[in-house]
Amino acid sequence: MTSASIHALVDTQVEPGCMSEFGLSLFIEANGRRILFDTGAGEALVPNAARTGIDLDSATDIVLSHGHYDHTGGLAKLTPPPRIPVYVGRGVAEPCWSLHNDGTKHRITMPTETRGILTKCQVHEIDAFTEIHPGMFLSGPIPRESGEDCGGRFFSDEACSRPNLIPEEQALLLASGVLVTGCCHAGIINTVEACRKARPDIAIRTIVGGLHLRHASEERLERTAAFLASLDLERLVLMHCTGENAAEYLRTRLTSEVATLPVGRGMSL
Repeated sequence: MTSASIHALVDTQVEPGCMSEFGLSLFIEANGRRILFDTGAGEALVPNAARTGIDLDSATDIVLSHGHYDHTGGLAKLTPPPRIPVYVGRGVAEPCWSLHNDGTKHRITMPTETRGILTKCQVHEIDAFTEIHPGMFLSGPIPRESGEDCGGRFFSDEACSRPNLIPEEQALLLASGVLVTGCCHAGIINTVEACRKARPDIAIRTIVGGLHLRHASEERLERTAAFLASLDLERLVLMHCTGENAAEYLRTRLTSEVATLPVGRGMSL
């Protein structure tokens, strides 16, 4: 099996000396490629990369899991604009607001600065399950078949009248059985099933990223745990928007390793 590694560059959990930020960015080395997967909200990416010895200029590809600011803001901090492929889902820059239970709303759209940078990049729009390099696949749009919600209430307009299901979301799958998610707004069941349908020969053994279960109901957590248990995973690495309560719930119900990956730390895949 080809050696591979992943380093956390942006998250709220950090090693001493690194900057905490609500967002996600991962640096993945596999199959001769160096993929920057998401870029955080904007302030932490560059200093954390420097602090941990990751050369962002060595990246061969950039993958944006979806368009929210906390996954795309750091792209504008890369100077000069990257001259490497940037893989996005259709509608990645469309407006999006989140509506909280207390009635407050937040604009979580891709920042204007990032949209400007994208116009100078080699953007590749992914609209179906696609092998972007040998042994590296992007899920493309993930069918919503399981009944899982998006992990919150999201809308395409400030009045919050038009629901937004984050249709541009995509995940990264390695032929070695590693699945990398951003926020998993589509739900981990839908995400895994979409990948298994496209590549039934790849047994998913490791999942890394956010699962957006912070506000999940007991029923949602139970169903998620049962599904993950059925996969016979070796490792589940929970980050970003998974939620501490959900992470603890999964730790108590899975026999596989359930870990975290703070910024400043890497792991072999």
